[in-house]
Formats: sequence, C-alpha cells, structure tokens
Amino acid sequence: MDPVTHAAVAYLLYVAYAAVTTRRLPVRWALVPVAIGSQFPDLIDKPLAFWGVIPYGRSLAHSVFSLVIVCGVVWWATRSLSVRFDDRVPDSLWRVTPAAFTIGYAAHLLGDSWQSLLRGDLFAVRFLAYPLFGVPRSASDSISPWLRVVELYREPAAAMHLEIVAAAIVMFVGLRLWAARRGRWPKAER
Repeated sequence: MDPVTHAAVAYLLYVAYAAVTTRRLPVRWALVPVAIGSQFPDLIDKPLAFWGVIPYGRSLAHSVFSLVIVCGVVWWATRSLSVRFDDRVPDSLWRVTPAAFTIGYAAHLLGDSWQSLLRGDLFAVRFLAYPLFGVPRSASDSISPWLRVVELYREPAAAMHLEIVAAAIVMFVGLRLWAARRGRWPKAER
C-alpha cells in the first residue's frame, strides 16, 4: 500500500474511533499523530532495509511486537510529559496523541496485510510476527526508499487505492460541511 492510502485508511479508522469515544471531529493536532503513525513502519523499515541493517522492508517496525512496544512508549511518554507540561499544553492533546498514533500505526499494519489475511495466507503476513518468523529478502529493498516513492507515484492511479483515498476525502469534507450546516463547529480535539 502506498503512503497516501495508508494515511487515508488511518484517517477513516480514527474518524470511527473519535465518533464512538469522543463524538468530536478529529482535526488539528489529532491528525498529526494519525499521519505520523500511518507512515511510521515504512519510515523505519524501508531505510534500514536499504542500508542492509534489517533483512526486509517489512520486518522490524512492521511487527506487532514493535507496535506494542512503540505505542506503549508513546503512551508512557505522553503521560509523563502531560504531568511535566500540564499548564502549558491543552489537556485534550495528551488524551488524543497516544490513541491517534496507535490507530495510525495499527492501520498501517492492517493496510499491508488485509488482503493476505482475507485470503487466509498467513505465510505472506509472517512479517507481523517478526522476529519469531523469518522474512524474505526482497530485490526492491535495494532501491532507495525515496526513489521507490517517486517510482510509485509516476502512475498514481495504479499505485493508490483510489476508492479508499476518495472515501477519506469525502468523509473529511462531508464532516466539515455537516458541522457548518448545523451552524456550529463541533469542539475540535487539539
């Protein structure tokens, strides 16, 4: 899955989470940790695989073990910082950031594995259990990550899941139009 589609999936999942838990539109600062989380595994694994540090571009940060550890650290760090800087930062930021990052990160893993999981091909998603299961070497890991993105978007229609990106755009615009039509902008999570 390409970076734009990863971000779209993460946004849609976070909208559903926000609707159920806070009943507020996910805007402003809530979208930053969602976006970072949705790209985080590739930002770690692709360069490390290119430099030969790890064996495959979907291994270390694409593992559910890394998801648990990294998101646990984000939750802990956010909690620790909220105590230290409580008077200078809005309380909603401390509540939103860990969940938004976790949803973005989990959405990335889901985006990379959902088709194989639906087919029942557990061998194809063994990267989710790295390092318990070995991962293959990939010829595409010898191409620098930044060039892979350029190549990927030479034909955006072939690279993106346009229906997912369109759904995220419709949801984003629709929620804002709905809020404007009701005559009030819902409280935004900062």
